[in-house]
Amino acid sequence: MSDATSSKFRNCYQQARQCVTSNQSIRQLLNVLSIYGCPFDFDRHLTCETTDRNLRGGFHQSLCQIVLYPENIQSTGELCTIFEHELIHALDYCRAKIDFANPYHLACTEIRAASLTDQCSLLQHLSTSSRPFIIKNQHESCVKNRAQQSMELCTDLPRKQVDQIINDVFLRCYNDTEPFDRIRRRQ
Repeated sequence: MSDATSSKFRNCYQQARQCVTSNQSIRQLLNVLSIYGCPFDFDRHLTCETTDRNLRGGFHQSLCQIVLYPENIQSTGELCTIFEHELIHALDYCRAKIDFANPYHLACTEIRAASLTDQCSLLQHLSTSSRPFIIKNQHESCVKNRAQQSMELCTDLPRKQVDQIINDVFLRCYNDTEPFDRIRRRQ
């Protein structure tokens, strides 16, 4: 492990705690998890690990644990976004007992996580894409693409089937903004 990777690994837990301090949405997610009877304990429900895959984070259903891969995360801001994304999966598991092996459940939680975080914001688009930001339907398109990418990493389903599953659940899951009053793109 390189010194830079080792340093990122050591700082992962500290940065996640900084995310709680700096990000109102993360604080709200942690509060709602507690309300639903699933209080988040950093020592129990968060782990920072290494991986040889191009992953930045995940939610381990059987351990009820968020996994962050700091060697693939470039900044504290990115870590906060990934942490928030995974907290949405934790909330969906807590409140709806979703089964991550069910591709319809997986698609729904991926849609919600992409939609409710900054992953599909105008600022994120401008910082990561050379394509023009087309206001009409850009957020929805981005959310579908993010959900598709996540499902392709997590399943062995053919792309056509992934696309069909996403389309089947999209409107219901996209419009489910719990625990937030509205999707950030509308703010």
